[in-house]
Amino acid sequence: MSRPEESKIDVSEVDTASHLHQLLFDALRFPDYYGANWDAFWEMISSEDVLPERLVIHGWKTLEQKLPREAELMRRCLSDYKEERPEQTCRVVYA
Repeated sequence: MSRPEESKIDVSEVDTASHLHQLLFDALRFPDYYGANWDAFWEMISSEDVLPERLVIHGWKTLEQKLPREAELMRRCLSDYKEERPEQTCRVVYA
């Protein structure tokens, strides 16, 4: 399965960590065994080719205000991915 060119996620209405993980699960087409936590998110993105070439996250500022810890953990995972897998670059746009 080839990586999608672009995926968009609107996180502006997210109010819980589980809601955020459900959006990620749906948008990135994670397998059913996804554990819906940051360790599982890291495992998915670092071991599978699930991230698109470009990931647009709408409502980022709102997420940072509502769920600052979750926003920071997500940003850290995506940043670590970029450093550890430069051959599979995913350009993340925080809109």
